[in-house]
Amino acid sequence: MRNWKLLILAGMLLGLGSCAAETRQRRPYLIAENVDNAARHLAGGRTEEAAQIYQVVLMADPRNEEARVGLTSIGQYERSVLEPRILGKNLVRKPKKESPTLWLVMYPVNRILDILDVVSVHVGLEGGLYSDVHATHALQAAAGAGGGAQLGWWQKRELAIGAGHFAGVALLPFSLEGEGYTRAGTVGARSVGFSAVGLSEPNDFAYQRYRDYWGVGGRVVAVLVGASAELHPVELVDAVLGFAFVDFLRDDVGRTRSLKLTRADRAAMEDLLRTLSPDELRAGIRQARLPAGQPPRAPASDELPEEDDQQPGPAPESANESPSPAAP
Repeated sequence: MRNWKLLILAGMLLGLGSCAAETRQRRPYLIAENVDNAARHLAGGRTEEAAQIYQVVLMADPRNEEARVGLTSIGQYERSVLEPRILGKNLVRKPKKESPTLWLVMYPVNRILDILDVVSVHVGLEGGLYSDVHATHALQAAAGAGGGAQLGWWQKRELAIGAGHFAGVALLPFSLEGEGYTRAGTVGARSVGFSAVGLSEPNDFAYQRYRDYWGVGGRVVAVLVGASAELHPVELVDAVLGFAFVDFLRDDVGRTRSLKLTRADRAAMEDLLRTLSPDELRAGIRQARLPAGQPPRAPASDELPEEDDQQPGPAPESANESPSPAAP
């Protein structure tokens, strides 16, 4: 029995290594696809959309001169919405667009929506055995597998029906989990899959797009039924501060605008970022902020950039000023 367990574990590790290698081999093709997508948006006058894609290209390939020159031609642009932030999924990933009148008119509605953001729940006809409890994903315990039909109110105002599957184990900050689902609801129809492997950190892709690293809650599946409930402390702070006109999660109506990126654009950007290891991504973010013509340099630290919404365009021309790399 012990030998079978070792064989299964070895198979899982070999599978993960094979997938990682295959993913990295796709990087040059994904870079070319993203550069073409950015050029299309730039030719159509959609400069912010082009800037978003060019920044992702530079995270993966800091030496890509086409992307760097493209950003220089755009001038000022917003920091990449896909750049990892410490707040993770809690932060709305859209460029700012101040509309004071609309924001004031929508004040009562925004306060109600902020309150609804604090908790997410779901119930389902799900088969399997699974149990999860977590007080953030740095302190968690989970084991099992399951899947089936789901109905719920998920984080970021997603009221949806769908089906999903999940399996894995987690203890404290360490995870070996995978999940996939298809849903249709208030944020549209979508099908996604993701994994959390190794040491769980707020800047991991899974916690940037699909899970709240800072959430507190649990999930259970018992043979034929399943349910989950989660409190989102960051959303709670945002809801309280919202009454004082503070919206640090940028989820109030009238504070942001939607990017005109197609589903294929976003998929290409996310697929490219998935080819990067955490260290590569950290280095890529720093290098992406160097001005055109300046060669990439070795990273100075392991820290990710600070939570600053503004992304400068080209560096100042003054001899006394130079861009500094930032300190998901």
